[in-house]
Amino acid sequence: MNNGKQLRVLFFGAGVLGSLYAARLHESGYEVAIVARGNRYDELKKHGIVLVRHDTDERTVTPVRVLDRVPEDEPFDVCVVLVQRQQLDEALPALAAGNGIASYIIMTNMLDGPDVLIDALGRERVLVGHVNAGGEREGHIVRYMCAERMTMGELDGSRTPRIERIAAAFEGAGFPVDISHDMVAWKRCHAAFASVLVNALYMKGTDNFELARDRAVMKKLVIGIREALSVVRAHGISIEPSKLKAIFWIPAFVLVPVLSRALGSDLFDIGGARHARNAREEMARLTGELLEMARTADVDTPVIDELARYATVDTNAENAVAREASVAK
Repeated sequence: MNNGKQLRVLFFGAGVLGSLYAARLHESGYEVAIVARGNRYDELKKHGIVLVRHDTDERTVTPVRVLDRVPEDEPFDVCVVLVQRQQLDEALPALAAGNGIASYIIMTNMLDGPDVLIDALGRERVLVGHVNAGGEREGHIVRYMCAERMTMGELDGSRTPRIERIAAAFEGAGFPVDISHDMVAWKRCHAAFASVLVNALYMKGTDNFELARDRAVMKKLVIGIREALSVVRAHGISIEPSKLKAIFWIPAFVLVPVLSRALGSDLFDIGGARHARNAREEMARLTGELLEMARTADVDTPVIDELARYATVDTNAENAVAREASVAK
């Protein structure tokens, strides 16, 4: 990694998250480029990155360098990969072409572990991270929110100068960062419980406020998250972050109102529900992987199985609910 003061950062993925982080790091003085394709490439060339903060409507416009592919030989200290899981398989060969890229930090939701990343990019170049933001694109404008902290780490959990330097860059741009001692487990646990949560959201037509009001479904969600983490644990994967272990022993009557308050908020609407509306294919992929993990570990998952019906890509949640009501009659 370049030992100079200025970190050179390439962003692969120009959606909500790639746009937000690229703009803020550029504004903080880092040398930034972003890879975009199709209409998004044209939008960024014409307008720059236009951000609107959801709670204040503060608007910023940041011109950044826009590329239509990963440069083969140009040096970058790190490439931040922000694409959906089903897009990552296609992206890996393009990413691997970046011979000048010292490190890749993959922020994609992944249940299947880092082997595919290691095979494509090389173990020594792979880092894993997780975002602390969400939102939705409205034309060329990105409406966003931030919550809690980013998390990132080395594959082996060590605290290296490069992960500290990358974390410091994001912190300097206004994004607090935790460095995890087991980021691979952290990501796998997140993908497992997030797939259950989002399927419950699909059950309610992606209306997080309606989901939060339905105590019966919220109780089912708590049980489903317990099932998901049990599947992960059955595969010998640690529960990370460790605070997630509390879901096994805190009673549902305590967890349901706590989760209901979190999910029934404007923050979750823009940071979670809107992403879910645009990520059906990704969530279907994660759900399928979770079900396969449950099968191979012989773990019973009745709630996950029930909610998985709402993960299908070609059927929206409203139609699923209507069919269920018709059958009930």
